[in-house]
Amino acid sequence: TYLLMHYLDIMKNNKVRIFTGGTFDLFHNGHLNILRQAKSLGGYLIVGVSTDELIRTYKEEPIMTLENRMEIISHIDFVDEVVPQYKLFDIDQFNALKADFFVVGDDWSDNQENKEILWLKERNKIKFFPYTKGLSSTIIKKKIIDNARSTVYANLQK
Repeated sequence: TYLLMHYLDIMKNNKVRIFTGGTFDLFHNGHLNILRQAKSLGGYLIVGVSTDELIRTYKEEPIMTLENRMEIISHIDFVDEVVPQYKLFDIDQFNALKADFFVVGDDWSDNQENKEILWLKERNKIKFFPYTKGLSSTIIKKKIIDNARSTVYANLQK
């Protein structure tokens, strides 16, 4: 009941603070979808953009610099604040930003190993939204490489 009353109070006062984070490399419609869904929860949207160092811990090097990625996100009219994200699911950053909810794609919803996700779940502070299937920066990079490879091969055949 407390959580419901808290949520209703912050909705009434339009003080809901939503945090979401991501790589946002080669910005695409899937990124826009999760940001729109996050904004649909409340009044103030904070977006954490993963640092290059953080990204290197779980996937390939980003194409765009952190500064470029943050600038792109900062120009989305419904994003209220953009911050660097140094750690995935950083509870200290979440609390320091006074966020009410953490928003991520539903590809994280079954994760039972990440203690930060479990902490957020236990407190009803995390919302999962549908991940845009078949669209990611990794898929875009692969298509670019495949197309370049095909073009080079075709030119070599001439």
